[in-house]
Amino acid sequence: MRVSTGQIQRIMMQSMQQGGADYGKLLQQMGSGDRILKPSDDPLATVRLQGIDKEISAIAQYEKNAVQVQSRLGQQETQIDAMKDILLRLRDMTVEAGNGTYNLAERQALTQEMESLKATLLDLVNARNEEGHYLFSGSQTEVPAVVETAPGVFAYQGDDYQRQVAIANGVTVAANDTAEGLMFNGGNLLQDVHGFIQLLDTATGDISASVADMLNSLDKGIGNLTRTLTDIGGRINGLEQVVATHGEMKVFGQGLHNELSALDYGEAAMNMQQMLLALQSSQQAFVNVNKLSLFSAL
Repeated sequence: MRVSTGQIQRIMMQSMQQGGADYGKLLQQMGSGDRILKPSDDPLATVRLQGIDKEISAIAQYEKNAVQVQSRLGQQETQIDAMKDILLRLRDMTVEAGNGTYNLAERQALTQEMESLKATLLDLVNARNEEGHYLFSGSQTEVPAVVETAPGVFAYQGDDYQRQVAIANGVTVAANDTAEGLMFNGGNLLQDVHGFIQLLDTATGDISASVADMLNSLDKGIGNLTRTLTDIGGRINGLEQVVATHGEMKVFGQGLHNELSALDYGEAAMNMQQMLLALQSSQQAFVNVNKLSLFSAL
């Protein structure tokens, strides 16, 4: 088959254009560090990268959730631990008040501190987070957990909602506890404390039965708080492990992502040299072909 000089020139021109395009793409890859600039560069790897990115994104969200719950539980743990200290102090004072040799004045001397402890206990039950939401009101985070509806009458005005937060695929953790479980589980602790203070302020006779009732109420309350603290501690420990695992999985996923997408600069540099040589050869050949015209031979 006869091939004209014009056809050779067109073929060589197309070859040089393709070589220039490949060289430009390589420069782009080296500039970005990415081996894959568009899905068609490596469709199989692109699909795998999309899956990896989706997994990393989900892990990052789970990790964020876990850290937030960890922080909230830490706040609750601090408040409940302080409540327990107050109940232990109230218990000591109740035992002291049961001293059979105490007269009315000596009992009354205890009430001032007990009133202060009761008020502090109410403040702790109605603690709020940095966003101003009440910690122990269930889903009713805009209202105080416990209110004194009348002098010495305390009521819980939240609900029993316990928010479950996803911290891994198919794994959730309770992010809150309610004042109902802390102060009203089997009684009304604040009301009992208030009634006992009133008793100490007025009673002159034997109060051993009331002391026993108060101790029983305080022991129930201390038990409720201790169980909740133990449970929260377990949740926080579990969250720490989950956060650590998520961190490792993110590092692994990112490594796999880089392995699939990152450009091998050593290989790219060699390719660049070969492309430049090929382009230079093509250009020289193109110049030589152009010299083979009939007019140049005359």
